[in-house]
Amino acid sequence: MAGFVVALVLLYLAPVVLPISEYLHNIVGLTFMFMAAALAWNWLGGFVGQISFGHSAMFGVGGFVAVRVTLALELPFLVAWLIGGLLAGVYALLWGHPTLRLRGPYFSIATIGVGEATRLIATYWSGFTGGSSGLSLPLAENPTKYELYWYGLYLLAAAVAISYWLRRSRIGLGLLAIKEDVEAAGDVGVNATLYQDVVLFLSGTVVGVCGGFYASYQAFIDPQDMFSFDRSIGFILMAVIGGIATVLGPIWGAIVFVIIQEFLLANYSELYLGLYGVLLILIILFEPQGITGLAQRLRRRIRRPARPPAVAATAERSTV
Repeated sequence: MAGFVVALVLLYLAPVVLPISEYLHNIVGLTFMFMAAALAWNWLGGFVGQISFGHSAMFGVGGFVAVRVTLALELPFLVAWLIGGLLAGVYALLWGHPTLRLRGPYFSIATIGVGEATRLIATYWSGFTGGSSGLSLPLAENPTKYELYWYGLYLLAAAVAISYWLRRSRIGLGLLAIKEDVEAAGDVGVNATLYQDVVLFLSGTVVGVCGGFYASYQAFIDPQDMFSFDRSIGFILMAVIGGIATVLGPIWGAIVFVIIQEFLLANYSELYLGLYGVLLILIILFEPQGITGLAQRLRRRIRRPARPPAVAATAERSTV
């Protein structure tokens, strides 16, 4: 944790003391948002073991509510993000409370339906979302991309703090029990329904705030982008690439995701989802814990003390 705090301080100071290009500055700020969203997805998909394909629904709800609140009430964008996030969390509970009774692939299939249904409703609800025309934010009421770098960093810091709290708290222990066996967890006094609802609300709220951030970053949003199935797949890929169920793994996954996405969208826009699929298969086959698992394996190999020559010779003779 201390190392991460040092990294946050360095990232906070980097644009001030280093000659960073405007393009890199903007991309890094957007990457902070993806990191926070991946961490939030991981609370449900990693800590609880309920793989959700519907988190784009909360991302879109948070984004559109934030835009509408900004346009109608002229509230500060931070307040608009928070309102959008809270309503996204409530929306997550509306569909999540009954569907969390399902486990494994049944829950995942249900979340696909929720995500697609939300996308269709948002597309046809043109009075709220603007339909296929989308919504635009006036630049005067929007923070600049230069300023969003630091707001993205604050959002990431909050997501990391919640991740550490969930992992180390009593709720975190309950989540581990639920992930292993929900019925056995209930037998020992873990309120599985309450714990899962709390995590889903937190996950939906943070993803919704990320949707508000994204709306401010783009200054224009439309339902096909905000509620797209690709968006949900992206959250899953970031967590899996970095290390699902780990505290900081999704951060590394988000970095890899954004780098590949920026390169492929600029050169091979039709191939990027296929490459992500291949990458996902390779990770599941050879390193289920992703980048975090690979780093831990390399660390153990480096720290493993070399056997003295006499011991090594004895071991060789014993095997012969």
